[in-house]
Amino acid sequence: MKPNEFEGMAVFRPPLVYELTGRKFTLVFDDGFDRNLFFKDRRTLSFGKPGEEKDYSYDCLKAADRCYYVNFEYDMSLRPRLAYTLVLDLETSLVTMALSRLHTNPKIPRMPYVDFIFGAIVREDGTVPTVRHGYTADLVQTSIDWNYGVFDIAHVYTTERYYRVSFSPRGLVRVRRGNPDIGKATGQPTPSSSPKPAQQDVYEDHATFIKIRDNVYLVNLLETQLALRSGHGNSLLVLMDLDEMHDVGRSFGTSGAGGEENYTFGAFGVRHDASEVLAKKSGWYIR
Repeated sequence: MKPNEFEGMAVFRPPLVYELTGRKFTLVFDDGFDRNLFFKDRRTLSFGKPGEEKDYSYDCLKAADRCYYVNFEYDMSLRPRLAYTLVLDLETSLVTMALSRLHTNPKIPRMPYVDFIFGAIVREDGTVPTVRHGYTADLVQTSIDWNYGVFDIAHVYTTERYYRVSFSPRGLVRVRRGNPDIGKATGQPTPSSSPKPAQQDVYEDHATFIKIRDNVYLVNLLETQLALRSGHGNSLLVLMDLDEMHDVGRSFGTSGAGGEENYTFGAFGVRHDASEVLAKKSGWYIR
């Protein structure tokens, strides 16, 4: 990779996981439909309602012990696009499914939207858990500076529904060293060498926070403000382990160059003080 060249956020993606190969699961979802999931081999899985299963190429990553992040899409050229992400927690026999759609909004067709469906995994004895993963406020008023290899960006979790983006001191150092593509990665204007102007660049956008288990969270960050300015945006859906301070995830949507995106990535994080960012009032939403 050429220095300072942004090539996605996959630099720190861990090796793909194949330990589910050959395993079959029945998933019971709260939308009233069961789905069958069969990991046929290292490259292909079968997924769908009974009798309607399709084959998909997939990526499987691991965020915590017995907790798997499975991402797949049938065909990126279809309109509208529909992609799936499953968080399979084999420790609790619970599952959360994210349905990501693109080319559905006539005003911003290149901005994705994500819906979540909670469910459970049928155990070997045929029983099904009655509890579910769920939305959480655990992360509110915290901030993590994520290192994606080619850049650092701080995600500030302001409320149960919104997040803000900022640059930590570490992130500013990397910007000063001259990464011209930081704006492409974050949708943010490149800050000056002074931290103060960088704080003025803070923006707020939609977020969803789901608790998988203690210190393991599924977080969806949307780039709707970027899409309103530029016409394109992404959903960054990450599964983070705050004991180990790392995450795995995927970027679904469109790029500034006009391409379609759905690739997996990873990052390492450190907590940092975002009190200045949190003190600012929202410039976009009323609550």
